[in-house]
Amino acid sequence: MGMPSLASVEPIDDGASSAEKNEGGLTEDVYAFILVAPVLSASFMYAFAVILIKYLVYIILFTGISFSELTNSPTKVQVVKFLLIPVAVAMQEDLIHVYAYAANMKYDKKVLKVSPSATLGKLVLSLFLRVIDGLSSLSVNFLVMLTTHDNVRQVFLNFAALHFLQSIDDVFFLLIKKGFFGDTMEHMGTLCTQVSFPRRKTNGCTKQFDTYLFVLTLIILVAIYGVVTARPQSKV
Repeated sequence: MGMPSLASVEPIDDGASSAEKNEGGLTEDVYAFILVAPVLSASFMYAFAVILIKYLVYIILFTGISFSELTNSPTKVQVVKFLLIPVAVAMQEDLIHVYAYAANMKYDKKVLKVSPSATLGKLVLSLFLRVIDGLSSLSVNFLVMLTTHDNVRQVFLNFAALHFLQSIDDVFFLLIKKGFFGDTMEHMGTLCTQVSFPRRKTNGCTKQFDTYLFVLTLIILVAIYGVVTARPQSKV
């Protein structure tokens, strides 16, 4: 028998154009309204109110952290805390989104055809508010983890309990998409899903900016962890 002939494999067309594959859309949360909705409109004020609620929750949590509890923990607990540091950074969806956007996306005025309010200044504002959110969430998670020194299970419980705060803005965006706040705001939610930005084509340092920011954040947290764990054991 001869060798079987091999048929050429045609690339699968998934229905998306090359232009679409090189674009990234907005995340489905209230920060999209900060960009797309007109300033002082109902959608914009709704998003701003949700963001302020998240900020307020973080402030309340900050005030409840006792820095006098930054004492040494048993070795097993210290190891768990150290291993959770990169996990804590990676789980910050808002912070990671800003890092990725800064490195991979660029503003394009074509979004003004979808919404005339989606200006470059509004994009910067939405990213600025988001990075405050992400840094606040990371700080709260990290400090609560450092001040938990009873046992390993308590460290995991506190770590998981605070993660739900990140999804508050996602939930309120979903309510709008479901039509809970009227047709006008539901339409604005639809516009948010139609906005996309082109990806950067350069392969220079800019494309690696997200990696640099991630590593820098990780180094800072590890350094803080090292300072805290190196402190002399408190005497009771």
